[in-house]
This record gives sequence, structure tokens and C-alpha cells, in this order.
Amino acid sequence: MAYAQGSANQARLESTRAQQAAMALAREALIARAANDTNRPGSLPCPAQWKPTTPGDGRADLLAGQHCPSLIGRLPWSTLDIPQPVDDNQNTLWYVIAPGLRDHQSAHPINSDSATGLSLNGKGDIAALIIRPGAPLPGQKRPSNNPADYLEASLSQNNPRDFKTAPESNDSILSITRGSLMAAVELRIAHKLRDCLSAYARQTGRYPWPAPLSSNFGEGRSGSRFGRVPLSQPANDGEGEHQPMAWTSASCNFLAEPNSWWYEGKWSDSVFYQFGDALEPEQASLQIPGQPARPLLVIAAGARINGQQRPGKDVADYLEGRNAAPSRNGDAEMPDNTFDARQRRPDHNDQIAH
Repeated sequence: MAYAQGSANQARLESTRAQQAAMALAREALIARAANDTNRPGSLPCPAQWKPTTPGDGRADLLAGQHCPSLIGRLPWSTLDIPQPVDDNQNTLWYVIAPGLRDHQSAHPINSDSATGLSLNGKGDIAALIIRPGAPLPGQKRPSNNPADYLEASLSQNNPRDFKTAPESNDSILSITRGSLMAAVELRIAHKLRDCLSAYARQTGRYPWPAPLSSNFGEGRSGSRFGRVPLSQPANDGEGEHQPMAWTSASCNFLAEPNSWWYEGKWSDSVFYQFGDALEPEQASLQIPGQPARPLLVIAAGARINGQQRPGKDVADYLEGRNAAPSRNGDAEMPDNTFDARQRRPDHNDQIAH
């Protein structure tokens, strides 16, 4: 009898671990989808609704006008290209999407500062919820497409929407915060910009002059070494007339198209770069403590913290610590060569690609 009880406990433990792993995989898949979306980085798919004609197909519902048909439904596992995640009773996990992160133009801008429009028990800035329902409670009838038949919670109609659990709930909830979602998106975008700048340097023999914080119209300034992606470059590397930026790689067209996610999502305002020498792109003089010197660094500002004001003309309104050195203000012709690449924390959320 003791052996049978031990076997049952082991089976329950293994089942719990498997379900926790399925929830963790779903979380990573949603974050990866947001980070790698080439159309609207940071956005998430609509939930999948259970339909008698196609039960459990795992495909995200199409938008109804500008919105998801429902903010709550099954996890769209097929759309995310992961194995179907189920609970002990083979029910697909449930999923709640933040309305501010839906994959539609009307949700712009989607970036690190975007309000998600979803909270969990009053705690805001929730990007998504992954929910494993427990065993059915009295009055719950399954299978069903009614969330109340699986979940002991309610999703308010207020703005922001609040997902409020009940004391008697036997559901397990894994939340994805805006910060954890956007950390992956920021880093992906920083690496993408680094690749574009490196490709430009390989083709032209130099980095483009950045648009420093003193720039009013996104013009690259000759001599500047820190700033945003420029819209134009000084003619013949001198002062005076500017020419529109011409990127050398087709994969970098998002930097030239005014209606691209780069501009509509306002990422263009909060991503910066610095090089050691514009005309010698291989010169490695930028320092991150404990790492080899680098010729180029791209840095993405996370969500505003510590009273930062945006848009702003001070680097401290975007970056923190040593990254916010005053020498990076103005024309930034002699900016500090040292950066902090710390782990994200409440007082420091910059992301660096090098």
C-alpha cells in the first residue's frame, strides 16, 4: 500500500512538473513572438476560441475590426508553433492578452512605455496571462468556450482591464509583465540596429553620423559620436546641406520608411548608438567593464523610470548610471567611452547590443 501511495505521489509530482514546464514554454514562446515580430515588435496574438467545428486547433483568432474577438481564450499554441500545452484533463491552457499589445495598427505606439491596459488583481503593466485551470468545481461544465466553466476569475470591462481571481480558485496563473516582455524586444531591436550600422560601415567604410540630442530634425551631425539614428547626413561629411540617409541593406528599410514599426512604435526616440571613430569603424575603444573593447555599441532605453521625462533633450531622461554621462548631451563630440551593461533592475533598465 505504501508503494502504491508513493507511486501516486510521484505521478502527481511528475504531472505538476510537466504542466509547469508547459506554462514556462508558453511564456517563452509569447515573448519570442513579440521580440521577433517584423511587422509590429512587442505585439501579441489574439487568443484562440474553442469551436465545435475546429475544437482545439490552437490558431489565434483573426481580429474583429481593430480588436481581438475576445481578450480571453485558449493559448494559440499552433500559431506560436509549440506543442499543445494541456492540463491534467487534457484541456488547453487559457490565455489573456493585454488589449494595448494587440497586433493592430490602432494599438500604436507599442514600445517599452506603452500602457498594456491589463492588470492582475490590481497590479498593472501586465502583458499577458497564461492560466492552467484546476479540476472542475461545482457548476462548471466542460468542454465549453465559457471561461467561467474553467476559471474562477473575472475580467473587468474597465480601463485598464483587471483580471481578478477568486479566493476559492484552483487555477495556476503565470503572468508576463510588460518589463519582461519588452526586455526581449528591446534587445532584439538593439541587435537589429547594430547589424544595420555594421553593414553600412562595411559598405561605405564608415559609420553614419548620429543625430545627437541637440538635433532638432533628426539630422546627423559631423563630429558627433553618440545619438539616435539620423534621417539625413551632411553633404560631403561637412556642414550645410544634408542628404537623406541611404541604407545599404534591404533588411534595414524599416529605418527609411516613415510608416514602419520603427517610427510608428516610436522606437526611433529611445534607441541610441555610439562608435569609437566614424571613419575607422574597426577601432575598438568603447568599454564595458570586464569585456573586450568594442567599436560600436547600440543602447535601448527601457521604460521611463526615476522621473524621466520623454521626449527629452537630456540623456538622463532615457539612460541610467554611467550610460547617462552628461558628455552624451548636446553635440556629443567627445562622449564618455565607458558604459554600464548591468542586469535589469528597478533603477537601471538599459539594454546594450555590442
